[in-house]
Amino acid sequence: MSYHPAATEVHVPFSIPTGTADRAPSVELIGDLYATTRDGVLLGADVYLPGGLAPAPAVLVRQPYGRRTPDMGFAEVGRFFASKGYACVVQDVRGKFSSGGEFDPGANEVEDGYDTVEWVVAQPWCDGRVGCWGESYYGLTSYAAAMSGHPAIACIAPGDIGTDRRACWLRQGAFLLNTAGYWAMAMDSKEYAETAGVDAYRLPLVEMPQSVGLEGAFFRTLVEHFDDVEWWKRHGLAGRLGEVRVPVLSWTGWYDNYLGPQLSDYAELLARHPRPETVHLLAGPWDHDGSADYTDHAVCQPLPPTAQHRWDTYQMFFDHYLMGLDNGFGEGGTVELFTLGANQWVFEPAWPPPDARPAACYLRGDGALSFEAPGAEEPPDHFSYDPADPLPETVGRDCWALCTTLSDRRRLDGRKDVLRYLSEPLAEDLTLCGPLSASLFAATSATDTDFTVALCDVFEDGTVNTIQDGIVRARYRCGLDDPSPVEPGSVYEYRIDLFATSYRVSRGHRLRVDVSSSNFDRYDRNTNSGEPFGISDRLVVAEQTIHHSRGRASHLVLSVVTGR
Repeated sequence: MSYHPAATEVHVPFSIPTGTADRAPSVELIGDLYATTRDGVLLGADVYLPGGLAPAPAVLVRQPYGRRTPDMGFAEVGRFFASKGYACVVQDVRGKFSSGGEFDPGANEVEDGYDTVEWVVAQPWCDGRVGCWGESYYGLTSYAAAMSGHPAIACIAPGDIGTDRRACWLRQGAFLLNTAGYWAMAMDSKEYAETAGVDAYRLPLVEMPQSVGLEGAFFRTLVEHFDDVEWWKRHGLAGRLGEVRVPVLSWTGWYDNYLGPQLSDYAELLARHPRPETVHLLAGPWDHDGSADYTDHAVCQPLPPTAQHRWDTYQMFFDHYLMGLDNGFGEGGTVELFTLGANQWVFEPAWPPPDARPAACYLRGDGALSFEAPGAEEPPDHFSYDPADPLPETVGRDCWALCTTLSDRRRLDGRKDVLRYLSEPLAEDLTLCGPLSASLFAATSATDTDFTVALCDVFEDGTVNTIQDGIVRARYRCGLDDPSPVEPGSVYEYRIDLFATSYRVSRGHRLRVDVSSSNFDRYDRNTNSGEPFGISDRLVVAEQTIHHSRGRASHLVLSVVTGR
């Protein structure tokens, strides 16, 4: 079986809807400009200027996907910001497309960001003020530029990314194969390597690029450094958020792959920022590609259009902190969330909301899900996980566009390697707003395996909609920096981070929790062999046991708010 992955992470639509009037009567493009870095590397850029308004504050976008790659929409981004009165600089990062040097993801972005800003402010079309915008990798370069400490940077708006790159590649030890893994293969060349037809089932994993004739040098490097903490530090910005001293708009989607790492960064920014009142959070009903932002649904939920709100928010942020306008940005609250199910935007004074309360939801015998803890011993549940036949939840689909990929979970209901726990119909609306987590008391016959948990909303017509899900690799149950095998047959508590949500489950709906051991190919499949990551082709069937007795009460912890 094979998968045709998207070569890029993010697709911006060709038309950006906004509700604000343009300031510039026209937009002028100046192409093929080059900044020179301190080590002599030339970085290519296009600049979009607001006609008749230069010099102007500049919005800088530093990305590795090609400033003129049509389906990336950078021309539309450039024209949007220029039409609002900004000079927008779209630059290819080192080693990609028109820029010289070697691309080493994350390694040079702080210095190159500083040098680029130094070049921007020296241009006659810039008034000396710079803001940075970007999602995914170019969200990372936005953080990097701010960390460089250049005095001209007034604010940044990074989205859909985390500064801890290891946490973005490995979700509690499971490799994000469908997204980060295929991206690593595609980014080998100066432009894009052809990854169409890659065999998702190829083993050993390290040889997967060869299934489409690629050397896969960067992919191999990732596999070889899987447990190399120092290597990951050199290729990320973890631990450096204290160096960000300017206002920040951190924006993300409830179905973005990096929601958890980004929310962790947001919390750290608040704790370390000299002016935490200038740190803002926007979380909406979209995924990494912004799928639900430009379509009418997120997973199985019908939604109103939200793209205009998103782009207007970017503009209001830059108008306030970069252009210096007194537009009231943030007066309603520094946190703005879209609540799925209720389909409305709400402002909060903080994240998580101060009125959110934890509520335990227990896996019970006979497939029941209850807010009441077991009061007696209940026999455990069992299933077999065969890595030769993993749960094909996303094979052949694009996990950057997760809203359109997950779909109705009923399509997986015939699988015997999934345990399902179902609540009674809700007597009243249940609003979840805040972090979500699961604790599984489980045993396995293998020395290593995975456990997955999906929290779902079951509609009255039977539709099963994923609210959030998560995965943990057994050897990393105590954290990525503390791997250790498990003792076959021993019971451990596996704590699984389901990230977070803002979601109303309507009266009459049911909650459902699915427990399994694979989510393929969104994550790589665990071979259960216990051998080092990526080099084994030996498959071992694992017999899994999930406990839900009084002393080993497997459960989820939900964040519940009332009166909404």
